[in-house]
Amino acid sequence: MDVTEKSAPIRIDVKDLRKSFGAFAALDGVSFTVQPGELLALLGPSGSGKTTLLRAIAGLSPAEQGTIHFNDEDATTLSLRERRVGFVFQHYALFRHMTVFDNIAFGLRVRPRRERPAESEITQRARRLLEFVQLGGLEKRFPAQLSGGQRQRVALARALAIEPNLLLLDEPFGALDAKVRKELRAWLKDVHRETGLTTLFVTHDQEEALELADRVVIMRNGRIEQIGTPSEVYEEPATPFVCEFLGNVSKFDCTIRDGEAEVAGSLFPVGEENGLNGPGVAYVRPHEFEIVIDEHGEGLPATVKSVRPFGPTVSVELVLAGRDGPIEIAVPRELIGLGDVQPHRVVHIRATAARIFAAG
Repeated sequence: MDVTEKSAPIRIDVKDLRKSFGAFAALDGVSFTVQPGELLALLGPSGSGKTTLLRAIAGLSPAEQGTIHFNDEDATTLSLRERRVGFVFQHYALFRHMTVFDNIAFGLRVRPRRERPAESEITQRARRLLEFVQLGGLEKRFPAQLSGGQRQRVALARALAIEPNLLLLDEPFGALDAKVRKELRAWLKDVHRETGLTTLFVTHDQEEALELADRVVIMRNGRIEQIGTPSEVYEEPATPFVCEFLGNVSKFDCTIRDGEAEVAGSLFPVGEENGLNGPGVAYVRPHEFEIVIDEHGEGLPATVKSVRPFGPTVSVELVLAGRDGPIEIAVPRELIGLGDVQPHRVVHIRATAARIFAAG
């Protein structure tokens, strides 16, 4: 396999997948399609079913009901080996007694004799992959002699060595520190672009999913809450859970009347086609507020609790009368003089955008 050439990607069709552990439904009727060559994120909190779903697709933990098709072939009838899945685990799962080179070559060397490439071809493929994952010259080292980021690169090279039909990654960066995670995210995006493989990765990191994925599957309690592009799920969350899960939000009770609702000092239209009327709940993100220094300005009066400059924004924590707990606002640094916003000062805030749902 020339890792610089794109392989023919496959489509994955998952239909009504179900799997239980005792009385716990880990997968409860999951259905979706992964387009050929797509980079898809499975995102959700712990226990949402995302790793169970990934392992079912791989054949590591078959589902009890439902079907999985690779293109037009029923993968549920295929063995783990026949599915030809490249799987990358969170904690690498490298063989500690093997060198980097032997770890990468392992999947090829254990194939049945009639399917096993010649040793010269295995050597050539492993060397190409070492260069591809930027580990050339480290082939004689053992996993314990590598950094976490390097070990994860070895794990990915091993997964690619078998010329997989698709690539599955389970929390691939979860065991790494923040700086290395960010570096490897960009690298994984390049790997996906180079290989063209249909790729699914599990994560509970919202930023990671939104940064890397073509589309995001958001899961909760064994079911899919929403599927969409990063922009769609962030800007147009389908449920309150999605809205709250994707980043920091402030929650406000409101009343929906005649297609409108007042939220944090501003009036917002609510689509009449949604049939919403009566009690509602609104969500506003930190950057969707404006702050007014004038104590007699329009909006909600609020007392500044703390001011934390960070990069191009200023994070302002405020306390609103009659509300439990503070709210956080992100204000562009150039729009506010830090001298005008100090702890204990009273200001006014207004929401500039809101996502509104029926209460309950």
